Amino acid sequence: MISDTIQETCHPDRSGAKASGVESLPRASVARREGPAFPRPAFLCLCVLLAFSAACNRGPSQPTSTTQSTAKRYSLKGKVISIDKQVHAANINNEPIPGFMDSMVMSYPIKPPAALDQLQPGDSISADVVVQPDNTYWLENLKVTGHSK
Repeated sequence: MISDTIQETCHPDRSGAKASGVESLPRASVARREGPAFPRPAFLCLCVLLAFSAACNRGPSQPTSTTQSTAKRYSLKGKVISIDKQVHAANINNEPIPGFMDSMVMSYPIKPPAALDQLQPGDSISADVVVQPDNTYWLENLKVTGHSK
Protein backbone atom coordinates (compact mmCIF):
# COMPACT_ATOMS: atom_id res chain seq x y z
CA MET A 1 0.00 0.00 0.00
CA ILE A 2 2.83 2.36 0.78
CA SER A 3 4.43 1.61 -2.56
CA ASP A 4 1.14 2.45 -4.32
CA THR A 5 0.99 5.82 -2.55
CA ILE A 6 4.58 6.55 -3.44
CA GLN A 7 3.95 5.57 -7.04
CA GLU A 8 0.90 7.82 -7.22
CA THR A 9 2.77 10.71 -5.61
CA CYS A 10 5.93 10.34 -7.69
CA HIS A 11 4.42 9.12 -10.94
CA PRO A 12 0.88 10.37 -11.39
CA ASP A 13 0.96 9.53 -15.11
CA ARG A 14 1.35 5.82 -14.42
CA SER A 15 -1.75 5.45 -12.33
CA GLY A 16 -3.85 8.03 -14.12
CA ALA A 17 -4.69 9.74 -10.82
CA LYS A 18 -3.45 12.97 -9.31
CA ALA A 19 -1.09 12.81 -6.42
CA SER A 20 -3.00 13.04 -3.22
CA GLY A 21 -2.59 16.00 -0.97
CA VAL A 22 -1.22 18.28 -3.68
CA GLU A 23 -3.24 21.31 -4.48
CA SER A 24 -2.51 23.83 -7.14
CA LEU A 25 -1.24 27.06 -5.70
CA PRO A 26 -2.81 30.37 -6.71
CA ARG A 27 -0.72 32.51 -8.99
CA ALA A 28 0.98 35.42 -7.33
CA SER A 29 -0.42 38.66 -8.51
CA VAL A 30 2.01 41.20 -9.92
CA ALA A 31 1.76 44.67 -8.49
CA ARG A 32 1.31 47.25 -11.20
CA ARG A 33 2.60 50.77 -11.03
CA GLU A 34 0.03 53.47 -10.75
CA GLY A 35 0.10 56.28 -13.28
CA PRO A 36 1.08 56.37 -16.96
CA ALA A 37 3.50 53.71 -18.13
CA PHE A 38 6.78 55.01 -19.61
CA PRO A 39 6.92 53.99 -23.27
CA ARG A 40 9.90 51.66 -23.67
CA PRO A 41 10.49 52.29 -27.41
CA ALA A 42 10.81 56.02 -26.74
CA PHE A 43 13.32 55.34 -23.95
CA LEU A 44 15.33 53.04 -26.23
CA CYS A 45 15.36 55.66 -29.00
CA LEU A 46 16.51 58.30 -26.52
CA CYS A 47 19.42 56.10 -25.38
CA VAL A 48 20.50 55.40 -28.96
CA LEU A 49 20.29 59.10 -29.83
CA LEU A 50 22.47 60.02 -26.85
CA ALA A 51 25.05 57.37 -27.78
CA PHE A 52 25.30 58.65 -31.36
CA SER A 53 25.44 62.24 -30.17
CA ALA A 54 28.35 61.45 -27.86
CA ALA A 55 30.19 59.63 -30.65
CA CYS A 56 29.72 62.51 -33.10
CA ASN A 57 30.93 65.15 -30.64
CA ARG A 58 34.38 63.62 -30.18
CA GLY A 59 37.29 65.95 -30.58
CA PRO A 60 39.35 65.97 -33.77
CA SER A 61 42.02 63.34 -34.20
CA GLN A 62 45.53 64.16 -33.12
CA PRO A 63 47.13 67.00 -35.05
CA THR A 64 50.05 66.25 -37.35
CA SER A 65 52.54 67.97 -35.04
CA THR A 66 51.76 65.36 -32.37
CA THR A 67 52.18 62.63 -34.98
CA GLN A 68 55.60 64.01 -35.93
CA SER A 69 56.66 63.96 -32.28
CA THR A 70 56.24 60.17 -32.32
CA ALA A 71 58.46 59.92 -35.40
CA LYS A 72 62.01 58.67 -35.00
CA ARG A 73 64.90 60.81 -36.21
CA TYR A 74 68.33 59.70 -37.36
CA SER A 75 71.36 61.68 -38.53
CA LEU A 76 72.39 60.98 -42.12
CA LYS A 77 75.65 61.71 -43.93
CA GLY A 78 76.04 60.78 -47.54
CA LYS A 79 76.71 61.68 -51.15
CA VAL A 80 74.09 62.74 -53.71
CA ILE A 81 73.96 60.29 -56.63
CA SER A 82 71.04 61.78 -58.57
CA ILE A 83 68.11 64.17 -58.16
CA ASP A 84 64.49 63.74 -59.29
CA LYS A 85 62.74 67.10 -58.90
CA GLN A 86 59.43 65.76 -60.27
CA VAL A 87 58.98 63.39 -57.30
CA HIS A 88 60.87 65.69 -54.84
CA ALA A 89 63.47 63.02 -54.05
CA ALA A 90 67.19 62.34 -54.33
CA ASN A 91 69.19 59.13 -54.51
CA ILE A 92 71.72 59.26 -51.70
CA ASN A 93 74.63 56.94 -51.00
CA ASN A 94 74.41 57.17 -47.21
CA GLU A 95 76.95 56.15 -44.62
CA PRO A 96 75.78 53.61 -42.02
CA ILE A 97 73.09 55.06 -39.75
CA PRO A 98 73.54 53.61 -36.24
CA GLY A 99 70.39 51.88 -35.00
CA PHE A 100 68.66 52.23 -38.37
CA MET A 101 70.43 50.94 -41.51
CA ASP A 102 73.69 50.00 -43.14
CA SER A 103 75.40 51.97 -45.88
CA MET A 104 73.39 51.88 -49.13
CA VAL A 105 72.11 53.89 -52.07
CA MET A 106 68.49 54.81 -51.54
CA SER A 107 65.91 57.29 -52.77
CA TYR A 108 64.83 59.76 -50.09
CA PRO A 109 61.94 62.21 -50.37
CA ILE A 110 63.19 65.72 -49.46
CA LYS A 111 61.17 68.17 -47.35
CA PRO A 112 60.78 70.98 -48.14
CA PRO A 113 61.05 70.28 -51.87
CA ALA A 114 62.79 73.65 -52.38
CA ALA A 115 65.88 72.14 -50.67
CA LEU A 116 66.47 70.12 -53.85
CA ASP A 117 67.49 73.34 -55.64
CA GLN A 118 70.75 73.53 -53.67
CA LEU A 119 71.79 69.94 -54.53
CA GLN A 120 73.93 68.65 -57.36
CA PRO A 121 75.06 65.09 -58.02
CA GLY A 122 78.32 64.45 -56.18
CA ASP A 123 77.55 66.84 -53.25
CA SER A 124 78.23 65.59 -49.73
CA ILE A 125 75.30 66.23 -47.40
CA SER A 126 74.06 65.87 -43.87
CA ALA A 127 70.37 65.66 -42.99
CA ASP A 128 67.85 64.22 -40.57
CA VAL A 129 65.99 61.07 -41.62
CA VAL A 130 62.46 61.24 -40.21
CA VAL A 131 60.66 57.87 -39.91
CA GLN A 132 57.01 57.79 -38.85
CA PRO A 133 55.32 54.81 -37.16
CA ASP A 134 53.70 53.84 -40.49
CA ASN A 135 57.27 53.61 -41.97
CA THR A 136 56.94 56.66 -44.21
CA TYR A 137 60.24 58.55 -44.27
CA TRP A 138 61.90 61.65 -45.67
CA LEU A 139 64.94 63.90 -45.26
CA GLU A 140 64.74 67.32 -43.68
CA ASN A 141 67.24 69.91 -42.36
CA LEU A 142 69.38 69.11 -45.39
CA LYS A 143 72.82 70.81 -45.51
CA VAL A 144 75.45 70.59 -48.22
CA THR A 145 78.75 69.85 -46.48
CA GLY A 146 80.86 69.61 -49.64
CA HIS A 147 80.20 70.50 -53.29
CA SER A 148 80.92 68.19 -56.20
CA LYS A 149 84.11 68.87 -58.11
